[in-house]
Amino acid sequence: MSLVDPVASTVDDFDLTPELGPLLVERRTSPVKNTTGGYDPASPSTISVQPWSAHNVTGRDLDQVPEADRNSEVVQFYTRDGSWPGVAKGFRVADQGSAADVVAYNGRNYRVTTVRDFSPQGRVWCGFGVLMETQL
Repeated sequence: MSLVDPVASTVDDFDLTPELGPLLVERRTSPVKNTTGGYDPASPSTISVQPWSAHNVTGRDLDQVPEADRNSEVVQFYTRDGSWPGVAKGFRVADQGSAADVVAYNGRNYRVTTVRDFSPQGRVWCGFGVLMETQL
């Protein structure tokens, strides 16, 4: 058994789609400048991802989350390349071109703060989501 099998099977063996449905990921581009010089939020698009799995982050995995975001409400989401429809692959964090993805899980919204790409180990994406104080 290679290392690829255990990492890739994390998504398939613990798939939460049958119990909770597809994972809904809201994706936004950066704000758009309006005619008065202000900025309007971009329209979100919702991506339906399946299969997927999730668990609470504990111990050393919390070191992967920015210190200001560390709390008891951090969840680790796993997906595979084939889980994402179209050109969307993997989670996105906030950068110059887009806002952070927001994941809807168990009736609450989580902002993606950290992404780990396990492509060599079975095309698996891992995103760390922090509970948002203001629910959308």
